[in-house]
Amino acid sequence: MRTLLIILSSLHLSYAYCQSTPKNFFPKEIRPVDLSSKKEAAINRQSELLKKDKLTKIEQIELDSLLEKYGEVVESIWNVIEGGCSWYCEGGNYSVKTSSSLQPEKGNIYKAENANDLSYKTAWVEGKDDEGIGEYLEYYLKNSSPRVTNIIISNGYMKSETAWKNNNRVKKLTLFVNGKIYGILNLEDSRTDQVFDIGTFGRNKNGTDLILKFEILEIYKGDKFNDTAITEIYFDGLDVH
Repeated sequence: MRTLLIILSSLHLSYAYCQSTPKNFFPKEIRPVDLSSKKEAAINRQSELLKKDKLTKIEQIELDSLLEKYGEVVESIWNVIEGGCSWYCEGGNYSVKTSSSLQPEKGNIYKAENANDLSYKTAWVEGKDDEGIGEYLEYYLKNSSPRVTNIIISNGYMKSETAWKNNNRVKKLTLFVNGKIYGILNLEDSRTDQVFDIGTFGRNKNGTDLILKFEILEIYKGDKFNDTAITEIYFDGLDVH
């Protein structure tokens, strides 16, 4: 009888383990990103006009038109977050680590911090010989940091259309929260910012840091290179004015 109970118990545990699959998350919002030379020229022109002490009538009309289209807080097309206050004004993560990074080449650096610098010009690229399944980025946030409710991912090497197409992009990321699997982030294959609503994390009662780990589970193949890139993983949430 005791042997039978052990067998039944083992079967129950196996069944329960199979049933406890991670939850799938899909983007609640897809934000187009315009990194065109036309927009860059327009933003540069706007900055130039804003610095002038005195404008001609024609220049004022031009500036008003640019401000209406882009807003005064936009300083560069490469800024992931526009000027002005954001969730990061009250904190944000203090460190990012990775399992591997591609070695620098032709002046390009692919370190973990690139996916944490709030710039579309740089990207983290995993450093394995294959497509990087199992490689990860890990973000550390102090317990006093604002709570996280949204994860935004700039997928692929976004600095140019060519770089984006030539390199692998992420199709699925496994999200770990404080070392435990929380869910699977399913990304579209698009040169955009993809917003995931994941619940609320941070400000733990035991005072411990929040650690968010993003592990590559599946990829979209690039046209030329077998390297997987992520331009940025950044956050939004609560506890900001």
